[in-house]
Amino acid sequence: MQLLPYMKKILYIIPGWKESCRRKPYQLLATLAKKKDYEVIFYNVRWRQLLSPQAFPVSKNAVVFGFSLGAVLAWLVAQDSPCRHVILASMPPLHSLKRGKDKKAFVDLLGRQYVENITRNLKPKHLAKKQTQMYGDLEEEQGDILVLNTGHELNGRYIKEIAKIL
Repeated sequence: MQLLPYMKKILYIIPGWKESCRRKPYQLLATLAKKKDYEVIFYNVRWRQLLSPQAFPVSKNAVVFGFSLGAVLAWLVAQDSPCRHVILASMPPLHSLKRGKDKKAFVDLLGRQYVENITRNLKPKHLAKKQTQMYGDLEEEQGDILVLNTGHELNGRYIKEIAKIL
């Protein structure tokens, strides 16, 4: 019987809008993941550049986690580089990026070219072997997991739910 080589578990962490992986919640998530034998790779988004060209390849056994607009980049990564699991936390609903008053709010925040780049490159297809969408229950969105007593923030309750997935 031939033994398969050990495949290192990898967690990519992509922070939210204008955030850095140096922030305490991302560091806490990394600490919990390392305790579960994950190698943690931080990806700090260059927010002044278009998002879709920042998609990067990941291994098939990787877990890709993104928060808020970082979840949009996680989606872009997973659609071009299939992975084991993608965790989309507090991701803006795709329909809000494409139309209506919410689109105007995103254009006002990010700029028209940025929003058009995202909507042009997001493909609604199977992303990973497993995909989980999470929201704080105060965000009034639907997802696979609703984190109790939480708005649009990566807090301790949110991190505990993510740790259960890992």
